[in-house]
Amino acid sequence: MSGGWRITLVAAMLAAIAAAARVSPMAAAQGTTAVPVWIDTDPAVGVADRDVDDGFALLQAFHSPELAVRGVSVVFGNAPLAQAWPIGLRIVGGSGPRGLRAYRGAAKAEDLGVDNAATRALAAALKREPLVIFALGPATNVATVVKSQPALRSRIVRIVAVAGRRPGQRFTTGTTNPRGHRDFNFEQDPEAFRVLLGSRVPLTLAPFEISSKVWLKAPDLEAIARDSAKSEWIVAPARRWLALWDRTFGVDGFNPFDTLAIARITSPSQLTCEALPARIDVLDDDVTEARVQGTTVARKPYLLVSREFGGPAPMVDYCYDVAASFKPDLIRRITGRR
Repeated sequence: MSGGWRITLVAAMLAAIAAAARVSPMAAAQGTTAVPVWIDTDPAVGVADRDVDDGFALLQAFHSPELAVRGVSVVFGNAPLAQAWPIGLRIVGGSGPRGLRAYRGAAKAEDLGVDNAATRALAAALKREPLVIFALGPATNVATVVKSQPALRSRIVRIVAVAGRRPGQRFTTGTTNPRGHRDFNFEQDPEAFRVLLGSRVPLTLAPFEISSKVWLKAPDLEAIARDSAKSEWIVAPARRWLALWDRTFGVDGFNPFDTLAIARITSPSQLTCEALPARIDVLDDDVTEARVQGTTVARKPYLLVSREFGGPAPMVDYCYDVAASFKPDLIRRITGRR
């Protein structure tokens, strides 16, 4: 994407964000007025050696003056809802701004279109003011609001989701991961993303392509533990996740996936993104361990972006590269240092 088009896209995003916050684009660009946001997440911090990036993203958002977090909804994903819900309550109650509430959402993809406490709270918040919505897990809660209450679509400034890829792109880590990873959030509920694309609500994708370029390592976790007692609770499970990546993939570090989505609004200059057509295709499963001639190969949906797509494909804001300044800025936000 040319520099001119990228500047135009960023300017359009800032203008939309500023409109939501009822401030000028310049004020929004400088971060002098907080942007109203909603966070939909699937936390698993403390569940065995499971993902901790949702926890880091929540701390990042809570400690970012550019954001005014209006609510947090919990969805199934990294952990079953029965486990994710108390984790979300604990993080919001222990580390969130005073008065912030968490809301219980969908337990499975089949709940798409079914009202729950999270969808009711998000709808009420949108009626009060326009919001940017971070979809850090399966998009079931968010898509339910978009599907069931189309009048509220114009109140959504932008949805920032952790999903998507280019055609032929495989998600692999290290040298011991030949099968690769799934596009987890998308594959947990592809129909939810079909609803989002069909709604034409402005959509940003913060995919594996960009998050795989950021690595948190043991010294980074030590810095977090040293610099902030408020964030120390996440360091022990993060060390376990780090050890899991070492054992499983043979790599020194892990990717903080969801934090790149938050940065799209807090620190847009640190991310390189472009406007691309998007669509959902059903293709052979690229995580199938073996394909034997004569057998039926498993197929699955893919959320794809490409400038080669023609026709009426909706445009999305696809982020694919990140500045070196992102990681130190992320650690500062996680610890709450100003």
